[in-house]
Amino acid sequence: MATVLLANPNAEVVSSGERRWILCGTHRRELRSEIEDGADFRDIKTRHDSLPGEGTFIVLSARADEPTIRAHRGITSAYEVFYCLDSGGEPVLTDLFRNALARLEPADRRVPFRAKADHLLYRTTPIDSYVERIHRLGHGETLTWTPGETTPQTELTETLEPESGLTPENAHDRLDEVLSAVCDPIADEASLMLSGGVDSTVLEPYLTDPTESVTGSFDTPELEFEREYADRAADLVETDREIVEMSESSYLERLEAAVDALGMPPHQLQTPTFDGIYREYDGSDTLVSGQVADAVFGLSDQLEVARTVWRTRHLRYAPPVVEKLQRHRSELEKLTRHPSDPDGQALRFALYTDRPSAVDAIGRREFERRQRERYEYAMDRVPDATGDDYARHVHVGQWVDFFCEDAVTVWRQAGLARGREMYTPFAGKAVAELALGLESPERYVHDGEPKHVPKNLLGEWYPDYDRSKPKGNGNFPADRFLSSGPLGSVFDRYDVPEFAPDIQGEIVDHSPGLAWNLAGYAVWRDRVLRSDDLEPAPHSRIVSVSDRATAPRSDIGSV
Repeated sequence: MATVLLANPNAEVVSSGERRWILCGTHRRELRSEIEDGADFRDIKTRHDSLPGEGTFIVLSARADEPTIRAHRGITSAYEVFYCLDSGGEPVLTDLFRNALARLEPADRRVPFRAKADHLLYRTTPIDSYVERIHRLGHGETLTWTPGETTPQTELTETLEPESGLTPENAHDRLDEVLSAVCDPIADEASLMLSGGVDSTVLEPYLTDPTESVTGSFDTPELEFEREYADRAADLVETDREIVEMSESSYLERLEAAVDALGMPPHQLQTPTFDGIYREYDGSDTLVSGQVADAVFGLSDQLEVARTVWRTRHLRYAPPVVEKLQRHRSELEKLTRHPSDPDGQALRFALYTDRPSAVDAIGRREFERRQRERYEYAMDRVPDATGDDYARHVHVGQWVDFFCEDAVTVWRQAGLARGREMYTPFAGKAVAELALGLESPERYVHDGEPKHVPKNLLGEWYPDYDRSKPKGNGNFPADRFLSSGPLGSVFDRYDVPEFAPDIQGEIVDHSPGLAWNLAGYAVWRDRVLRSDDLEPAPHSRIVSVSDRATAPRSDIGSV
């Protein structure tokens, strides 16, 4: 029997004849109406592809004239579909990795070498999953599967196309229209996750007035300025805000709890912040986040380094010391390589580690393979890069970051594990196609202003907002956390993974970023991967259809 373990509390489940549909994302209610009016898979796929938001849908069928399982993940969708044959040989699909892992016996949860290499390099598995028996549907891909008769087949059936007629001067007006359309379905029921930055603050006008909001906050001194940003933004937009306050001393305990719920490694250090909000916020189960705006319009520090180097490539600006001059030449050399080069600037986006040590550990050939797969995955989904070397590298880097960075899918799954949904308007298809409508690099920087599209829109809503303030990202000081802070004992409690690079001295002293990658994996390995009593998220719904050999029947229940 084909079964879906559904963690998303807001997903629509629609019965239509011998079919069971599961709809997740922006336009689930609209699609439900069309299914109830008789639309078939092709109709829903066509309609889904035409809509401005993000989403994923699955259909199970007991009909003999069509596949048992079909699913489609929207081209920009961070709503995941994992699928596998469980330890009993039954087909299972789910939106939460933990649910799939719970259907495998510990002996069947084998982590392949490519997953370990990915985690060492990227803190995530950007294309596949962490366990070789569990597969992951890619962006824009359609799954077709009749278990027992065919193997799972996936095909890339949706890509991104640039919107026409845009200029840097009018793009923010169009973004206004797009965000309004994407937020409208949940405007009356959602709360805003307010960090005080541009990305979250600009979303406030698209939610019901007065907007309810929440800020998650650890008492970490290095993040005090970000808490002040959130306070100022809350006063400016006059939101009714709740603050979820957390003690830095509890960070390791909260990390462990987040990994337990999530069922996979935690990716970024901010994961316990998101999990704390999901666990302790008293408001809506639907939370709106400004995540993905950077991937579409910003690119942050990596963009700025490349931009500075490119503007001074003829050495009209000479760095004042030899060390800076050498770095300048090194960075420029990366920009003159082909964007597909594993050592070029483009493929350094969303690569979080001490790269030489990681390459030594996994081997040069595997490093090149992992980099090449990210490049091909991203560029299969967007138009080719054009322009000068700089424009091409940041275009490729943008979409590698967008499709492969993965923090948003992890944080959404953390919410689903707690019975909440994180809604991300900047992940809408129309937002991505709007960005593509601006030539690289002007989609990121115009007249010297980085991330100008959302900033200009925010300036129209709130002229008093300080758009020039330094950017925050909610990220904790990994070096202090791992040396003298709340993670100082993590490798006493959890053994360093066996695939760690062979380096002299303490890993933390060598590279805090590398140490974090290894610590997150070790916590997951010992608490989840090897657990013999792992269960699906307790609120998960079961949606299934009977085998074709039996009379048509369907079930919708809970675990």
